[in-house]
Amino acid sequence: MKRLGVKIGWGLSRVIKLFGNAMSALVRCRVDVKRGRVLCWAYNYKQYGCNPRYLTEYLLENYPDMEIVWVFRRGIDTLAIDSRIKCVRFRSWEYLKMVSSAEFLVTNSRTDPWHIYWHKRPEQKYLMLWHGGAALKQVEKDVESKLGYSYLRKAKRDSEVCDLMISGCRANTELIKRSFWYEGEILEEGIPRNDIFFNEPKHKEIRQRINAAYGISPESHIVMYAPTFRRSGTIEPYRINWQELLPLLTQKCGGEEVVVFLRLHPNLIGKVDTASLQTSSSVIDMTRYHDMQELLCVSDMLITDYSSSMFDYAMLRRPCILYATDVEQYDRGYYYDFKELPFPLAQSGEELKEVIANFDRSAYLNRLDLFLNDTLGLKERGVAAKELARWMRQRMIK
Repeated sequence: MKRLGVKIGWGLSRVIKLFGNAMSALVRCRVDVKRGRVLCWAYNYKQYGCNPRYLTEYLLENYPDMEIVWVFRRGIDTLAIDSRIKCVRFRSWEYLKMVSSAEFLVTNSRTDPWHIYWHKRPEQKYLMLWHGGAALKQVEKDVESKLGYSYLRKAKRDSEVCDLMISGCRANTELIKRSFWYEGEILEEGIPRNDIFFNEPKHKEIRQRINAAYGISPESHIVMYAPTFRRSGTIEPYRINWQELLPLLTQKCGGEEVVVFLRLHPNLIGKVDTASLQTSSSVIDMTRYHDMQELLCVSDMLITDYSSSMFDYAMLRRPCILYATDVEQYDRGYYYDFKELPFPLAQSGEELKEVIANFDRSAYLNRLDLFLNDTLGLKERGVAAKELARWMRQRMIK
């Protein structure tokens, strides 16, 4: 019965996609591509964030003649989104009109055109602004045998219709060329979501807003714990005994109060009981907070495992520690030996306490500068959104 249920479910899904694509074809007969219309989505239509968000905000302030539309799934709260942005629901009739008439389509992750009822038109430009900068864990072609047929088909179709990808460092440009099944243009001017790291007044504004929303004292130190996604589904690698660790963190922060932001991967939204990971009243679940980069900007320390957030956070030159109990068992290979990284690694709770207690900021910063400049070849200057907007404006329909 279970196998029959799977077949019926798969068959129904296929029928829905066939119907959606038929409706999309009908819409294309009735609408033209509209100059300056930009259609965006991020993290499978679940969040307003990442590179599409920061490009959106630059366009709103600098090119008000462009129309910005965002796509969200049913049930996603969009009340706080700028009123200048039009929000549509994925798979709705309005969505079909937008996906067929937008001049620019902008996302941060792989998208199969057939699955989103989109047939690329000659006037349309598709920008796939990947959700990572530099990478530790292997991705795309480098782990092809572990990705599965469905994802590989989606990734290759996505690259076939892509007009532009972006990069913030030499290492990532080389990775895209080698492993993304992509032979098109790469704009090596940084990634928009990292522009915020170069805007210190903005950091203070964000901190004040978060303090007010979550009742956090301005004197408190914020430690963000942001582990990455694991295909196994287990949450065991994410566990930290905060009752034991918080006194040490407080001591390291000069006796000031420490607040922990728990930020799980977007793929785990609605699938994991985060309450079981909040083993102290000082731990706040920020998994559903709309934007990761804002949380990085206000955090005084980052604890992560294999997430590319370590490379983003490095630009702030603040302490970053890796905590990974499953280094040997993790389901992907790595681009760097952990000994090459400037971030100290702890593989157990006891090691984590030792790393925090013995953290040498001066030595850390020296290693960090060498890694960013020599190993990664960092290109970030805080102008990624500006350069991306320039690329778009030069290619707009006349």
